[in-house]
Amino acid sequence: MKVSNLILLSIFSILIFYIQLWDHRVVTPLYILLLGTCVGYGVYTKNINMKHIALFLLVIHIIDYSIFEAGLIDYITPYENQLIRGTLIFGTQLIISIGTVLVLILRVQLSRIFSKSKSIALTHFDGIFHWLYIYLSAIYFVALLENIAWSYFDMKSWTFIYDNFEGLIYTAWALCCGTLLAMMITSTKSNYHDEEAIS
Repeated sequence: MKVSNLILLSIFSILIFYIQLWDHRVVTPLYILLLGTCVGYGVYTKNINMKHIALFLLVIHIIDYSIFEAGLIDYITPYENQLIRGTLIFGTQLIISIGTVLVLILRVQLSRIFSKSKSIALTHFDGIFHWLYIYLSAIYFVALLENIAWSYFDMKSWTFIYDNFEGLIYTAWALCCGTLLAMMITSTKSNYHDEEAIS
């Protein structure tokens, strides 16, 4: 099977798997586990670019997960005030997502701050990740606007993002995991060809 076909099959499988679970209490830890696995694989194969991309995403998602799992927003605002509550939830996710976009755009520069390795370079995959998080930022922004319309202007029919929120987010996460998997596959293939050339 061609590498490109394997990558597409992997992305599709992860997407179907995530959407079938449809529960953030399962999917979010699973996504964090997959990111951690990619970090471990990057360390094992000494692929510093893969390791740093996955590590940056892992740290950001652990922070995001910790904020919501600890219930910080629940302590700040009462459940009855949906305008403030929704603004804090989607606003926090939007800020974290925009921060992730900036980290991914500046990934090479940030990697060079943390490591002096000469292998740090822009990969073919760097350009994919920030677009996925731009998409997520757009979803969070529209969700924020939708929440304001629903709770403040009483537009109760405006629930498209709310009704499909998990699926829209899981799609980006599946694509992100598929892209990381593609990095792992191409890294393994590259290492295999290097070993063949040496022998």
